[in-house]
Amino acid sequence: MDFNKILTKCTKYFRALALSKWGLILAAKGLLTEAAAVWDLVAFDLAWVQQNWASSGCDLWEEVQSEDFFFNRMAYIYSLREAAGFAEAVGRQNEAASLLATADVISAATVGHFRDGFLYESTNRPYDGAVIHAVATFGSTIFRPDSEEAAATIQVLARAFCEEYPLNQAASAAGRPGVLIGRYPGDTYQGGNPWQLLTAALAELFYLGGRASLEAAAIGGGKEDQVLGVAARPAWRSLFNLTDAGLTLGELGRAQVAAGDAVLARLYEQVRGEGGRVDEQVDKVRGGQVSAKGLTWSYANILHALHVRQELAQLLS
Repeated sequence: MDFNKILTKCTKYFRALALSKWGLILAAKGLLTEAAAVWDLVAFDLAWVQQNWASSGCDLWEEVQSEDFFFNRMAYIYSLREAAGFAEAVGRQNEAASLLATADVISAATVGHFRDGFLYESTNRPYDGAVIHAVATFGSTIFRPDSEEAAATIQVLARAFCEEYPLNQAASAAGRPGVLIGRYPGDTYQGGNPWQLLTAALAELFYLGGRASLEAAAIGGGKEDQVLGVAARPAWRSLFNLTDAGLTLGELGRAQVAAGDAVLARLYEQVRGEGGRVDEQVDKVRGGQVSAKGLTWSYANILHALHVRQELAQLLS
């Protein structure tokens, strides 16, 4: 296994994405010389990605190999589109067009990941929380957080993780909403438990779907138009068991936000006694935090979910 190749593939698109966002900030402030210097680094990384995106690599958890991981494909598409916007900002229209063309090719190759009623990660690891993370983080142009595919996938994976973890089963039996999710059913790493960072990504996905519904309700005209909008979202109605024929987009949006709140509430139960420390996993039987302590990725995902939730306050008022 060529670990150097695997690490190169993963780090290049993330580095290019971070630099593109920084470069756009510089360009917006009129610092075009500095932005152009950043662009050279982005172009170097993404030239490699454009040539090698279909090559074999490792999954997000560094365990299995495939040429077709959903998380990676979504990250490529998002990074290429962000970099294209940066290229245009520094006057590199030809490079921008090339990046967008590659993003379109990868998008076309990724559409088939919705199969058998859910979005699968790879043929050798179909059920994977990485899919939830990918849609929440990169789903701005394909498989958006408010899409029917997202709702159907949440339903499939939530059921799988409910069956996987006794902690979820106990909460469900007690009538407590929300679910903790992990990497994949059958995981054995450190006992195979729910992960804080993935559970936070699920909450954020609900919040993003809710934001889309609430924004559509705000511009959707009368109640009849809103009801028709909900009718076109049967997967979301099924996920929440919403059968009211008169349901509006606003009511759907509030249900999505409430689902995100329930997920974060379940997560908070596991971390609230730790003085603000958030670790990697939650014991699937007893509850409480286990595995790597103070994991940066966990903090980042929880804080980002809370940031999205805070932005919803005006739409909910």
